[in-house]
Amino acid sequence: MDIKRKIREFMLSEFKNVGFNENILDDESLVNADILDSLSVLKLISFLDEEFKIELEEDELNPERLDSIDKIASLIKKKYPEL
Repeated sequence: MDIKRKIREFMLSEFKNVGFNENILDDESLVNADILDSLSVLKLISFLDEEFKIELEEDELNPERLDSIDKIASLIKKKYPEL
């Protein structure tokens, strides 16, 4: 399973209207690029739950923990190393 590819596909489908595009780098800040806000974080969390069956702890719901594709993928791999 290519975690980063799945995240990127989701981001392209859901956040293209706020500026997410193919040129966004995996380590680029999604908060600084004004792609992630409180509503989009909720959409992202819902996607992670549906796609990866991942349940995030309260301290993991922080936008800074989900600030880039790299950080999101690392969080998933940390919680579920078998993926």
